Amino acid sequence: MTFLNVWAVGFAGIAPVIVLLYLLKLKRRPIPVSTLLFWQRIFQENRRRAFFQKLRQLFSLLLHLLIFALILAALAHPTLDRQIREGASTVLILDTRARMQATEPDGQTRFAKAKVQAGNLVREASALRQMALMTADASARVVSPFTDDEKALRESLAHAAVTDAGGDLGRAIKLAGELLASRRGDRRIIVYTDRAPETKPAEVSAPVDFVAVGSTRDNLAITRFASRAVLNGPQTSEILLEVANFGRSTAKTNVELAYDGRLLDVKPLTIEPGGRTVQVFPTVPRPGNGSRGWLTARLDTTDALAADNVAYAVLPVDPPKRVLLMTKGNWFLEKLLGADQSVAFELLTPDSFSASVAAKFDVVLLDNFVPEGFDLAKSSANYFFIKQTPFNSADAPLDQPLISDLDTRDPVLRLVNLQNISLLHAAPLTVPKATDWTWRTPIRSFEHPLMITGERHGSSQRVAALALDIGDSDLPLRVAFPLLISSTLHWLAGEESAPILSRRAGETLPLGANESVRVKPETPWRKETGPTTPAVAREVFEPLTNGFYEMQTREGSRWLSVNTFDEAESDLRSASGAATSRLALPSVSLERLASWPLWQYLAAAALLLFALEWWLFHRRRTE
Repeated sequence: MTFLNVWAVGFAGIAPVIVLLYLLKLKRRPIPVSTLLFWQRIFQENRRRAFFQKLRQLFSLLLHLLIFALILAALAHPTLDRQIREGASTVLILDTRARMQATEPDGQTRFAKAKVQAGNLVREASALRQMALMTADASARVVSPFTDDEKALRESLAHAAVTDAGGDLGRAIKLAGELLASRRGDRRIIVYTDRAPETKPAEVSAPVDFVAVGSTRDNLAITRFASRAVLNGPQTSEILLEVANFGRSTAKTNVELAYDGRLLDVKPLTIEPGGRTVQVFPTVPRPGNGSRGWLTARLDTTDALAADNVAYAVLPVDPPKRVLLMTKGNWFLEKLLGADQSVAFELLTPDSFSASVAAKFDVVLLDNFVPEGFDLAKSSANYFFIKQTPFNSADAPLDQPLISDLDTRDPVLRLVNLQNISLLHAAPLTVPKATDWTWRTPIRSFEHPLMITGERHGSSQRVAALALDIGDSDLPLRVAFPLLISSTLHWLAGEESAPILSRRAGETLPLGANESVRVKPETPWRKETGPTTPAVAREVFEPLTNGFYEMQTREGSRWLSVNTFDEAESDLRSASGAATSRLALPSVSLERLASWPLWQYLAAAALLLFALEWWLFHRRRTE
C-alpha cells in the first residue's frame, strides 16, 4: 500500500479537537422556574458532563473519529503497489469527420459537444491514469501521446479541428488498440462520435466505449459536381451537378453556379424525401487568358451541415500545342491553325528545315514536302505529312478515289464525317514494314490507304501521312477539315491522360520531384516529407478542407478542386442511432464498482457512516 498524498496526514491533528468537543462542559442559561421537582434530571446530567469526567456517549465519539479517519485516508489517496506499477491507460478518439460539423438544435456543433465531453474526462488524467488523444477522419493521427499532464492534453484538445473529410473509425480504433497493446494495467478506448461503427476490429482486445453526440437531422447535399470539355465545341464545357435530399420532407431550393466568382446561372430545385436530382449546364465557357477556370455550385438553403452545400470544380485548361508549319504557301492550313486557340504555330519555308529545330515543337506539319534524306528511323519529332510523304510508292496517282472505309474509333477521326467528299487526286501510299512501329490505316479507298498513322514502340514518337492534296478536293469547305487536322495534331502531340483536377477531402495525392501544392496558411492539410534535396523530395498531399488548391508542376501550375462528396457524411439521419455510451449514462453495475480506486471506497464508507450517525442522533441514540 502506498499513499500518494502524504500531506493529508497533517490533518490528523484535528482528532484531539473532536475529543475535546466531547469533554467540554455545557454552559446552561439561567431560567426562573416555579419548582425544581421536574429539574432533578437536569442537575444529574450536568454533574455527569463535568469537565474531564466520564464521557456519556463513547459510541458517538468513536463513530465520529472513525468517519474522520476514513476522510483522512481518502485524502491520502492510498493505492495498491500493483496499480502504481501498472496503472491505467486510456485512448480518447475524437471524430473529426465532416458530419461532426453538423449543427444541433441548440446551435452547437457535434464536434463542439464532443470536445466538451472529452475535456471533462481529461480532468481525470493522473500518474495512475495516463491518456492519449487521437483524431479520426480519412486517416487516424495521434495528436498527444500517453501522458498524465492534464494541461498538455487540454492544449492538444483545443487545437483539434474538424475537417471536411470522410473516413472509417475502424482504422483509428485499430491504431488505438496497437498503442494499448504494450501498456500494462487497465486499458480502455473511448470514442467521441455521432455514429459508431457497426463492428469493432477483431484484433482490438481493449474495451471500446462510444460517447454519442448529435441527433437526427435533415440535410441537403451536393453529391456530384464535375466538368468536361464538349467534343464538338472546343471552346465550351458542360457541367454535371447532382443534389440529394437526406431528409423526411420535400425540399425546395435554388442552385447557383458561378464562374471565377461571377454568377453564371441559377436553377430552382424540388427534391422529394430521400430523392436526388441531376442537372446539366451545357454551355459553360472554357477558361481563357487570365481566367482560373473556377466553378462553384452553391445551394441557397440553410440546413444542419453547411459543408456539403458548396461544391468546387475546375474547368480543364490545356496548354496550346506548339506546331511548326512548313509550306510553300497554303492559305487553308495557315487560317485553320491561326483560328485554333489550342495551337500555337510558327510558319517556315521548306528550305529552312533542320532536325534540331523540328525537335523543339510538339508537331511538325509538312505540306507537300519531305526533307531531303529524311530517315524516319533516325528522327525523333512527330511529323504530319500531307500529299508528299515518306510512304509514297512509285505507282501512278489515284484519280478521283472514293473513301470506302473509315475507322471511326481511331482518335484522328473523332467526330469526323468524310461522306460525300470529292477528291480529284490522291498519292499512292504503302504501309511500312518496320517491326518497331504499330501502323494503322484509318482512311482507305478500297485496297489503297489514304491515311497512315504510326506509333513507335517504347517511345512517344508518332507520325501521320495524308495522301490528299487539300487544294484538289472540297475538304477545306467541309466541317470535317478542321476536325480532321485538329484531331490529328493533338494525337501527334501525344495528349496524355487528363490531369487530375479533382480530389476528395482526405484523399492522398502523391507528389513527385519538383511538384508542390500552394495553400493558404490557415488551410489544414497533411504532408509527408522525405529528404530535403529538391531532386529527391517526396510528399503526399492530403487536403482536409474543401476548396481550390494550386499545384506547381514542371509544365506549370494548375488548379485542383477538393470536395467531400460522401453520402455517409451528408446523411445525418442515422446520427446516434448505433452509438451507445456508458459514460453519458452512468451505471451502478458490479463491474463499474469494481473499477473504482481505493480512495473512492473510503469516501463512500465515510459518507455512509455519516448518514448512519445522523440517523442515530435523530433517533436519540447518540445524543
